[in-house]
Amino acid sequence: MRHIHTDHSPFLRAALILAGVSLLVGLGAFAYLGTFTRYGADDYCFSRHLMQTDNLLDATLVWYLNTSNRYTTMPLVGMSEWFGTAAIQSLPVLAIVAWVGSLSWTMAQLARKLKFPHPWLVGFVLAGLIAFFSILEAPNRYQSLYWRSGMVTYFTPLIAFSLLAGLILAELWREPARSRAAWRTRLVVIWLGFFLAGGLSETALAIQGGALGFAILIVWFLPHSETRNRALTLLVAALSASIIALAVIFLSPANALRVRVFGEPPPVMDVLKFSLISAWDFIRDTFTSLPTPTFISMLTVGLLGYVLSSEPEARSSWKTLALFLIVVPVMMYLLIFFSMTPSMYGQRSFPGARALMVTRAVMVTGLLTFSFLAGALLRGQTMRMEGRVRTLVLTAGLLLFGLAGLYPTYSTVTTYAESLYLYSRHAQQWDERDAYIRAAVDSGATKLVVEQINSTGGVLEYKGDPRSWVNMCAAEYYGLKSLKAP
Repeated sequence: MRHIHTDHSPFLRAALILAGVSLLVGLGAFAYLGTFTRYGADDYCFSRHLMQTDNLLDATLVWYLNTSNRYTTMPLVGMSEWFGTAAIQSLPVLAIVAWVGSLSWTMAQLARKLKFPHPWLVGFVLAGLIAFFSILEAPNRYQSLYWRSGMVTYFTPLIAFSLLAGLILAELWREPARSRAAWRTRLVVIWLGFFLAGGLSETALAIQGGALGFAILIVWFLPHSETRNRALTLLVAALSASIIALAVIFLSPANALRVRVFGEPPPVMDVLKFSLISAWDFIRDTFTSLPTPTFISMLTVGLLGYVLSSEPEARSSWKTLALFLIVVPVMMYLLIFFSMTPSMYGQRSFPGARALMVTRAVMVTGLLTFSFLAGALLRGQTMRMEGRVRTLVLTAGLLLFGLAGLYPTYSTVTTYAESLYLYSRHAQQWDERDAYIRAAVDSGATKLVVEQINSTGGVLEYKGDPRSWVNMCAAEYYGLKSLKAP
């Protein structure tokens, strides 16, 4: 296969570095805002629960039986508590680094397999674009990333999916293991990873199962080979882990709490009908409410697909490419549909904004994949041009990609300015109130009235009623009998 002309390789590398720096600025700004994260709402309940149990295993079991069917959230929250109360301020930073790092590794493997130049640079830029635009366009960025309870439940699955996808690709493209024990060990690791990922949230689990089902379907139609058989084994194992995770979630005694609050689930046909409608509404709303970032992201990746693609060795390659231009949007829509079904079934409603973080990432990834393929298909058409004209068009594509790659830095200026004062002010007020409460407790106080501070991102603060659940969790967290903020 013939790739980009060698004369353009330095320009491609420079454009990739420019886009990478721009993404680092944007993602770095999002990470820095995470240092203003403080406890809120459910965070107090998680920590209080950990204080009331002997160890993390007991805490997880009691939580699963009485409070929530999400069996992986408590262990993650508990591990963060090992590093003290201030550790919560580092979690968003670690989450962004972990997601971008794992996704970059996965994308770099794909880039290397496709014989793209500068595979690690390409992998980082693609991963950075997916991560940046997913965070930028998040329906409720604060609750999904800057609130620990929401972050563990709805952002952590993105890290898990990226890492597990990379592990599967690495396993497929490594030399077949001579030792069956080594193969079985890696298979168990992947199975366990998908099982634990499935216990983070029902929304992410629905997407996880759907994506694995699509992957199995695609691999099934590939020509028979050792790699195909290994892929099917890995994917079927991952799907079985997801099915067992679904059973564990469904059988949790804590589900009775939701039934008491939301009533019995609606008929299955109603769930399917309203989930299909909600998925379409989500996609339509993205284009109408977020036109600029959606267009810029698609343009940037489309141009990258154009400059990276090569001349095909056979006409069938273009037919396959054109087929996937149809398949990718269909799969994107169906995965978004799957993400709507848990809320429609359990709560008879559209998912909460924070629950749509994974859904947003699915749509961003789907649109960018479509754009990359469209750019590659367009590159094939320009191969028919006269040599000088083709070189000029390619050069123009590189320049446009470099300019479009600056958007993350540009958009961050506005986003950062809007959020910095709000988040930093809330953190300052929270720290002052926290210091006051701890000093009062050290002095022997058991009942306190403190100054009320405004909630941020819709995360509940304790108010004037000491019997409200947030007040009660916060009071027990601090070791008080009563706490209110009228």
